[in-house]
Amino acid sequence: MADTTSQAVVETEQFGTLEHLDPATLDIDDNVRDDATLDKTFVASIAENGVLVPITAVRSAEDPSVIRVRNGQMRTLAARELGLTSIPVYVLPSSAADASEETVERIVHQIVTNDRVKALTEAQRVRGIQQMLNAGVSQTKVAKKLSVKRETVKAAAAAGKSDAAMTALGSGQLSLEEAAALSEFDGDDDAIEKLIAVAGTSRFAYKVEEFRQARERDRAYAAAVQDFTERGYRVIEHDDLPAWGDLSCVELGSLLTPDGEPATEAAITDPVHWAVVLYEEDGHADAETGEIVDPDTVDWTTRGDIDATPEDGMRHANTVVDATIYTPDWYCLDYQAAGLQLCQKLLDRVEGAAVTELTDADGDVEDEDMRAQAAQAEADAAAQRDAELRRERRKVIILNRMGDSAAHVRREFVTKLLTRKTPPKGAAIFVADCLVRDPALIKEFHGATRTAKMLGVDSTAELKKLVNDLAPTADGRAQVITLGLVLGALEARTPKDAWRYRGYDEVKAADYLRFLVANSYELTDVEQIIAGERTADEVYDATLQSDEPDTEGHDDESAEESD
Repeated sequence: MADTTSQAVVETEQFGTLEHLDPATLDIDDNVRDDATLDKTFVASIAENGVLVPITAVRSAEDPSVIRVRNGQMRTLAARELGLTSIPVYVLPSSAADASEETVERIVHQIVTNDRVKALTEAQRVRGIQQMLNAGVSQTKVAKKLSVKRETVKAAAAAGKSDAAMTALGSGQLSLEEAAALSEFDGDDDAIEKLIAVAGTSRFAYKVEEFRQARERDRAYAAAVQDFTERGYRVIEHDDLPAWGDLSCVELGSLLTPDGEPATEAAITDPVHWAVVLYEEDGHADAETGEIVDPDTVDWTTRGDIDATPEDGMRHANTVVDATIYTPDWYCLDYQAAGLQLCQKLLDRVEGAAVTELTDADGDVEDEDMRAQAAQAEADAAAQRDAELRRERRKVIILNRMGDSAAHVRREFVTKLLTRKTPPKGAAIFVADCLVRDPALIKEFHGATRTAKMLGVDSTAELKKLVNDLAPTADGRAQVITLGLVLGALEARTPKDAWRYRGYDEVKAADYLRFLVANSYELTDVEQIIAGERTADEVYDATLQSDEPDTEGHDDESAEESD
């Protein structure tokens, strides 16, 4: 029996010729794609690589000199725009018996050639980019060849080195940008799981920043532990803090010198008698080496002005960066061997406990009960106060960390907002309202510095140049810069602990956040406190329940505002 299917294919097969023709001579026929608007990226790709896939066209039966494009009108138009004089064209003979049949053939050709194209997946594209990079092509050249942004190639390079990122990218769980961020946490299964869970939402960037900061805190803490351990001191973890009145581990503040004076760090001479509990604080480090810098050695008046000369013996503010540091609380493991004595308050408590134990054994039953009840009540009250203080302190630590992470994400959002050529809707009214209510707003310390950073310049001097260089017709961009001055000042009023204070300013952090929300910003949990939508206790309790990354780690002794 004959294979009728194969026979049918042979009978309808058309043989064309591959020719190199001037795109200006081609006739662009009707097309089901009725919008052939060229974008810059498409034209750039043709300019860089030429027309790689031949145009398909049909030679007119009536006039063989007329060649009508069937598939490839955009490639043809781009080639014309670029002034190319030769592009590959696969020319088919016309086989239609009449105009109606030719229309049908054209439509079938155009729909089939477009519908049956399977686009590369994001993961496949990333692997291709990675192969180019492995072949020694620079990121800049890869971006040029593929007509994509260098940031895209950079993200692909990062994602391509992570199995977890590529798996999530291949399954459609992550965008390329998210996959690049995920690659930072290779080996941290908990972070990867939690990031994938919030992929595609505004919380992703916030969670990335949380995990980054938690990682840096852990590194700084480990380095501090190593330092004190190598110097011979015992390091006590926060879960192992001694009970008040434990004479085998007494806080430095509860000790006196032999002369009865409060003991200071000068009494810490032999590491074998001492232990430390390390507390996290905001500090500063050398921008290049990472070494901790004493803030008293920095001339802070040079901040934001790269041309400023610091005072003699001081360093420029731009040479330091914010850093997490760990400072010790000292505990004496053997106060007698260290040549110290207990303070009276601690002695009274210890002696009181001893008296209670003695009367429990030998005293009157009624007195014993009363003493026991009083002692228990005092102990319960002390325990309650201690628990409340610990909770409040821990709440400040956690919410400050959340505020720090939120600030990074918020500043990135504002930075992108300020790249516009024209201000967003409602900006003019917002700026006018802020300046009428608070005329000195944009003169506040740190405001101009923050504005400069969010407008993409390094100093307030460059900020002035940015304005001076505006074209006479750039009113829209000038309004964006004015908005930036206001937003920069308000950002400076929104430190990591802004959730703790309503503030006394006329224009508050809450006003700032409401404007951002009106421009599609989504508030984080800690920012909802600032905006008055939730209480600090509500957010803190929810954080404990959700096992956020910043509920782990090490206590922060500092409750001070950040820059």
